[in-house]
Order: sequence, then structure tokens, then C-alpha cells
Amino acid sequence: MIMNNSLTESHVNLTRWVSSIVTPLILLGCGIGNAISFLVLIRPRLRKQTTSIYLAVLCVAEMGTCYTGLLRQFLIDAFNLDLRTINSFTCRTHIYLTYVFLRLAPLLLALVTLQRYLYVSQIALCSLKSTCIQLFACILFACLAELHLLIYYELTDSDTRPLTDQAPLECTVNKFRHKKYYHFRSQIYPKLSLVAYTIIPLAIILFGNALLVRTVRQASRRSRSTTHKKRSVTRMLYAVSILYTVLTSPASIFLAVAPPLYQLQPGFRVQWTSLRLLFYLCHSVNFILFCASGTFFRQELRAFLNSLCCYRIFCPDAMIDYDERSLESSIRQTNSSARSSTRTYKKHKEPKQTEKSHVAL
Repeated sequence: MIMNNSLTESHVNLTRWVSSIVTPLILLGCGIGNAISFLVLIRPRLRKQTTSIYLAVLCVAEMGTCYTGLLRQFLIDAFNLDLRTINSFTCRTHIYLTYVFLRLAPLLLALVTLQRYLYVSQIALCSLKSTCIQLFACILFACLAELHLLIYYELTDSDTRPLTDQAPLECTVNKFRHKKYYHFRSQIYPKLSLVAYTIIPLAIILFGNALLVRTVRQASRRSRSTTHKKRSVTRMLYAVSILYTVLTSPASIFLAVAPPLYQLQPGFRVQWTSLRLLFYLCHSVNFILFCASGTFFRQELRAFLNSLCCYRIFCPDAMIDYDERSLESSIRQTNSSARSSTRTYKKHKEPKQTEKSHVAL
């Protein structure tokens, strides 16, 4: 028993040490990266692509996920401060917002994958109005689906640890007053969440991206000039979808499979801390993925940085280079359009000249 307690204490100290070091880096990357990505994605040039609007809303959802779930855990590990144990109001509000933001990310990725495929394959036109309606419906669904957390959770006795006079209160469900809901929360809800927010969205993401790859390749063979912008935005979606699938699936499966009493085991904290940090890491690297995979995102990022006064002061050479590249790009586009119009004119002119020659003969 003494050995088991010492092992548990060593695991607790290890996880707190790792969390106190790694978590601030993830939070910093999530806040700065997603904020810059959001500002770049809503710029006029990228805003014309409805996929950019979805990805901008995804950046907000991922910031909300990190700064509700991960920040709370950091405060617990570093300062022994739990926001949910202040009172029942903070308990309900915090856990509700945490799960709403948490559910939005897979729903948005599945929705934008379907939207992108329909747009690229030209099956349906996606206007700004329809995009706003779809986003509103997605957010409303997540808010209503997790409303039970706002109703039943409260600051009460622990549902997993033995009840004693010195046992601290926890933000959970009172299993004596809400027996039916406690059974639903413990046995049914984790598996239902696994299917609704992990398996189905990931299936849509993987299958939709496979169809997107085939459609974009076929379109690029027909016309390289018109599909360049489509391929740039689609590559950004590929990168986000693949990384999300790889990094978030282990934590979702672990939560659905592990029973509530497993939280009392010594190895639970180490396993869950590793999976949790891996999960939140996915929400902090979007900026890197966008820069690596999106040509137009990089161009708009340079334009955004050029608009900042501090960047103009400290990096004047980069601003000049960007202006020169923009000028060269506009000249190339002008020359290309002029050549295409000339070819079109000649194509329409030649038959008329041939008819006149026949008449002369």
C-alpha cells in the first residue's frame, strides 16, 4: 500500500512537471498562431474562398479549446488552482464551454471537407450566405448537444473517490440525485461522443479528402491556371485534416474505452497527460501547417506583415522584395491575359479571312 502511494505520488509529480513546462509553449503557439491565421484568412483575397472562412472559424474554436481545457489543467498543475471548484456556476459554465469548443473542431473539419469537395467537383456552388448558414447551424448544434452539461453538472461529492469528511468537492454529477443521467454520462455518453464526434467526422474527413485528391488531380490536368488557387487552399485543408486525425484520435478513444474507476490507477495520470498534450498540440500548429502548405496564405501573410508599422520599420528589405514580387506577378498576369485575348481574337479572325478569300476566287 505504501509502495503504491509512493508510485502514485511520483506519477503526479512527473505529470505536473511535464505539464508546467510543455503547456505554456502550446498555449503560446495556439494563441499567437491561431490569431495571426484568423487575421490572414479573413483578408479580402482569401475571403473569396469559402474554405478560408471555415478555417478562420476553426482557428477561433481551437483557441477556445486550448484556453478552456488546457489552461485549466495548467493552473491545476502549476498553481493548484481549479477554476471549476470555485462555485457551481463556474463549474457548469466552464465545463459547458470546454465541451462546446471541443466538439466544434471535428464538426467544422467534416463540414468544410464536404463543402470543399462539392465546390471543387462543381456539384454545388457555395456562396457566402450558405456558408454563414452552415456555420451557424454547426455552432447551434454543438451548443444544444452539450446543454446537458450546463444542467446536471455541479460542485458536489466525487463520483469515483471514497466519500470522507475531508474529501474535496468536485465538478461532476451527483450520482445519488441524478441516477439515470449519471448512468447515461458514465456508460452511454462517452461511446456516443466517440461515434458522433470522432468516428463519423474522421470517416468524412478521410473519405472526403480522398475524393478531393482525385478531383483536384483531374481538374489540374484540364486547366492548370484555373486550379492553382483551388489546390493551394485544398492543400491547407489536407494538412489540417490529416494532423487532426493523427493527434486527436488516441485521446478520444482512450476517454471512451477507459472506465471511470481507472482514474484511480497509478498509471492513469501519465497516460492521460501524454495523450492530452498530444491532443492540444494539434490545436496549436495550424499556423505552421498553413504556411507550409498554402501558397496564397504565405502571400497574404506577407501582405499582412507589410501592413504592420513595426514590420515596416524592422524589415524594410522584406517589404521591398514583396512589393517587387507583387509587381512582377501582376505584370505576368497582365501579359498572360493579353496573350490569351490575342489568341482568341486570331481564332475568331481567321475564319472570316478564309471566307473572304473564297469569295475573291
